[in-house]
Amino acid sequence: MCIISNSEFSQNVSEIDKLLQQNVGKEVLIRLKSNITAKGKLKNFDQHLNLSLKDGNVKSEEKTELFDSMLLRGSDILMVSLSNNDHSKLKH
Repeated sequence: MCIISNSEFSQNVSEIDKLLQQNVGKEVLIRLKSNITAKGKLKNFDQHLNLSLKDGNVKSEEKTELFDSMLLRGSDILMVSLSNNDHSKLKH
């Protein structure tokens, strides 16, 4: 079991904010808890990890649909893959 103190949590949130900010306008891949994948350009985000995407697609087992803009609720997000994949700046 891993226990994170409030200061460590704040530091991790700050790192996540930095990574997301560096990827605004870039393509991201999002995996949702409902086994749906969304791919598009990151427009914006907030402290709850609600993400706004544009010009992308949503893929489920049955079909793929295109979208102009989409808002994803942070509590539904399972994984975020960033385009730059440079995680060397993260503190471990």
